[in-house]
Amino acid sequence: MNLGLDMSLKLQQKLSFQMIQSLKLLQVNTLQLEQLLKTELEMNPVLETTDELEEAQEQEPEKEETEEDKELEVGEDEIDWEEYLEDGFDLTENASRETERETDHYEPTAVYQATLEEHLNNQLAEKSIPEKIRLLVQFLIGCLDNDGYLRIPLDQIAEETQTSIYDLEEALNVIWSMEPPGLGARTLQECLVLQLRRQKMFDSLAMRIVVETWDLFEKLKVPEIARTFGVEVRDVQAALDVIKRMHPKPGYLVSPERSSTIIPDLIVEKVDGDFVVSLNDRSVPSLRISRAYANMLKRGSKVKKDVKKYVREKFNGATWLIRSIEQRKSTMLRVMYAIIDKQRDFFEKGPPNLNPLRLQDIADIVDMHISTVSRVTSNKYVQTQHGIYELKYFFTEAVGQDADGADISSERIRNRIRELVEGENPKKPLSDQKIADILSREDLKVARRTVAKYREQLKLLPARLRQKYDQ
Repeated sequence: MNLGLDMSLKLQQKLSFQMIQSLKLLQVNTLQLEQLLKTELEMNPVLETTDELEEAQEQEPEKEETEEDKELEVGEDEIDWEEYLEDGFDLTENASRETERETDHYEPTAVYQATLEEHLNNQLAEKSIPEKIRLLVQFLIGCLDNDGYLRIPLDQIAEETQTSIYDLEEALNVIWSMEPPGLGARTLQECLVLQLRRQKMFDSLAMRIVVETWDLFEKLKVPEIARTFGVEVRDVQAALDVIKRMHPKPGYLVSPERSSTIIPDLIVEKVDGDFVVSLNDRSVPSLRISRAYANMLKRGSKVKKDVKKYVREKFNGATWLIRSIEQRKSTMLRVMYAIIDKQRDFFEKGPPNLNPLRLQDIADIVDMHISTVSRVTSNKYVQTQHGIYELKYFFTEAVGQDADGADISSERIRNRIRELVEGENPKKPLSDQKIADILSREDLKVARRTVAKYREQLKLLPARLRQKYDQ
C-alpha cells in the first residue's frame, strides 16, 4: 500500500442564494412578482419604493453633501457602493421612465392565490436539512410546472447549476416527501408509484401493475394483465380501482384553478409596421436603495460595527434583488422578441398560422440554456391583437409537412379540426376519417388516429355523439 499526497486544482461554481433568487424571479409572473417584492420590502429595510422616496423628499429640506459624506467604506470583497448609490440611489435604468407612464395598458383586479411554490417552500422551512441541499430543493421547486411535475432532466439542471446528480437526487427525494404525494415526479408512472409508496402499498398488485406492466396498463388490457400475474380479472379490476383514486396531476390539489383574471405579463403591439414588446409591470413597485441606511456606511458614521455589518448584508441582498429584476426584464423581452421572430405569421394573421417551435430554438437565438427559457415562458401570458395567450402556447411540435415542404404545427391542425367541427352539418357530423381526408386535400396530411387524439384534446365528442336528430 502506497501513501501519498495528491493536490489538484478544480474550478467549481456553487449554487448561491443569489442564483436561486435570480432564477426564482424568472419563474414568477407579474402578480407573483408584485407579492414577492412587497414581502422583500417588509424584510429588507434597505429597500424602499420610489413613492416612499418622493414622500420623504417632500417632507425633508434638501441639504448639500460634502465630498467626505459621499465616501463610503468599501471592503476588499464588497460591492463598490459609490457606483450604485449615485443618482438618487436607484439601481434601475428605466425606473424613472416607467413611473412617468401616464396610461396603463391593463388594469385588472385579481385575487391572489398561494402558489405551489409557496406551498412547498413553507413545508421546506420546517425541515432540518443541510443548507446546500435546501438551496437545491428551492431550485427544483422553481422548476416544477403547474401539474407538479419536474419536466427538466436532472442532467440539464446539474449542468446549469454545476451540481452533482447525487445531490440533486437527494434534493428531489425531499420534494417527494412533501404533501401532496406525487409532486416532483418526472412521469405519470413515477407519480403513481410515489403515491402508492406513500400509502405503503409496496408489494400490492396495484404497485406491480404500474411498475411491471405499464404498457398494458396504459391500454387497459385487463385480461393480459391478469394472465401476466396469474390472477383473476376481478383482482386486476380491484387494483385498477385503487390506481384510479390516485391524482395524475398533484399540483392542482394545491392550486386547483387559475386566477379568474389573467394578467398579461407582456404586451405586443404593432407600431409603424413593426411589433413592439413592453412589460405590463405598472403594478410592480420600483425599488431603490434607502439613502438613510446608506448614510450608516459613510466614513465618520458613529454607527456600531455590528450594525454596519448588518446593513452591508442587507445592501448586498437589495442590490442582487434589483439586478435580478432588471435581468428578468431584459430576459423576458429578448425571449418574446425571439418568439415573434419565429411566429411572425401568427402575430400578423392569427392562431391558424402558428408554426412549429421548440424551446431549444429560442434558447439558441437568445444564447441561453433551455431551462432558462422554460422558466421565462412558464406561467406567463402575452397580450396580442388576437387575444391573450400563454407563452407556452407558441411552442408546438411539427406533425408533418405541407406541399411546399414547410413543417405543420400540431396547434395548426387542432385549430383546423375545431373549425371543421364547428362548421359541420349537425345532422351529418364529420367522422375522424372524413376530417383526415379534408385535411389531406388541404395539404395537411395527418392520420385518422392523429385526428382522434387532437379531437379528444379539444374535448370534442366523436361524430356519433355529435349527431343531432329532428324532433
